[in-house]
Amino acid sequence: MVRKAGPTNVIKVKQEPVDPQDAIINDYDLVTFSVRELNRRLRGLSKEQVVLLKQRRRTLKNRGYAANCREKRVTQKETLEEEQTRLHDEVRALSHQNQLQRQKLEEVQSKYQSLLKFAEKASLQVKVVTSLPVTAATSTPSSSQMESPSPVAQTSQPSTSKTKTEH
Repeated sequence: MVRKAGPTNVIKVKQEPVDPQDAIINDYDLVTFSVRELNRRLRGLSKEQVVLLKQRRRTLKNRGYAANCREKRVTQKETLEEEQTRLHDEVRALSHQNQLQRQKLEEVQSKYQSLLKFAEKASLQVKVVTSLPVTAATSTPSSSQMESPSPVAQTSQPSTSKTKTEH
């Protein structure tokens, strides 16, 4: 339920029964007249009547201010509740997105670990193959083969496969 706040200078006045003698000025006029206009209209009345009317004016204005304050508080509460709901939805969505990202991270870590294990096994196999004694049947290694090549490069060398098959 969304309420639109009206103009702030409009004061709601609750009409109360007043003695006809005191009803020189009605409640609406009493609240809406400026001080200058009210004083002009109160000329000629007794001091007691002027005090009562001004006191009545202050009471009515205070009621209006309190009603406006309640209205504003209710509107602000509704706005904050809507904001809270929106933020809860946003947190839920971000939590879900975070969960998905964690799952993807776990998958990538798992793939990395399996690739690492595969690389270690491949490296061990290459070391086993390259550590075999070199026989006279194999050709002498070229200068590029003398350098320490990476394990992946060692697996692709044809001379190591010949050595393995000769044994």
